[in-house]
Order: sequence, then C-alpha cells, then structure tokens
Amino acid sequence: MRDVRLPEFPCVVPVEVRFRDLDAMGHVNNAVYLTYFEQARLAFWLAIHPGGAPGEPVAPETIGFVLARAECDYASPVRLGERLLVGCRAGDFGTTSFAFDYRLVAAGGSVDAEVRLVASGRTVQVGWDWKEGRKSPLPEELRRRIDSFQAGVARPGARSGHAVTGP
Repeated sequence: MRDVRLPEFPCVVPVEVRFRDLDAMGHVNNAVYLTYFEQARLAFWLAIHPGGAPGEPVAPETIGFVLARAECDYASPVRLGERLLVGCRAGDFGTTSFAFDYRLVAAGGSVDAEVRLVASGRTVQVGWDWKEGRKSPLPEELRRRIDSFQAGVARPGARSGHAVTGP
C-alpha cells in the first residue's frame, strides 16, 4: 500500500483514468479529483479495519464518520492514459473530527520515474453516531489504529501535503 514515490503517505492507491472522467476539453474534470481522493480514503479505512471478506459490502454504520469539508488545489491537468497515484494520510485530530490530506501525482511506469504533482487536497471527517443522527467523539481505538498504520512514515509539518507546489 505504500509507494516510494510518495514516502510521506502511508496509503498510496493507483488510479486508472477512465474515459468517463474526461470533460469536453479532454482532461479529467475537476469534480472527479474528489472521487480519486475518495478511493484513497476508502483504502485507508479498509486498511485500518481489516477482517471483511474481499467483495463483501461495507455496512455504512461501520464507517463511523461523515465528510464535513472537502478542498482541492489543482496543479496540472490529467489526460486519458496517464498513470496516477493518490496518497492519503490522517492528521489534525480533534475531539470529534480529523483530517485526511491527499496528494495526487502522475507517475511513469517505473518507481525511479519522476512524478508530476496533479493536485493536493484535504477532507475533514466528523465522528458520527448513526443511531442518534449527530456528531460524536472519535473513539480512542480509532486514533490508535491510525497511529499504528502510519507508524514509520515521515510526517511533515501541518498541512504541508496540501500545497500546490513541490513533489
């Protein structure tokens, strides 16, 4: 799940650009980038909550959070056929919320190939009690699982993964 091309991210997911992702200009539509972030967010979540059988549906009430905010900074366009990687990491924990930071890069076929920054983003998740229909404190167990999953990953300063410049 880790990739040397995005060493600051414990969860790195390859993304295939589909024809349906393109807009009339021939590049990936801006709204699709949030879907790419979602793919990485789900992979991260499944990695810290193992045990489900492959192909089994995930019950929504087991997610434990709702998305409260999403932002994306675009750095360069993506075209059909490009190979993408999206990195995801968690941080900025509060009592009821935490953030995921994302970096989306175009990467050649080799791990030695240079990457081009495509976009960076951030989502804020709020702990959610599905039975009560309101926000709830984040469980300590969630923080422990995330810390364990992210152990050994170089952690830059706050929000540095959400910048439009840099590798």
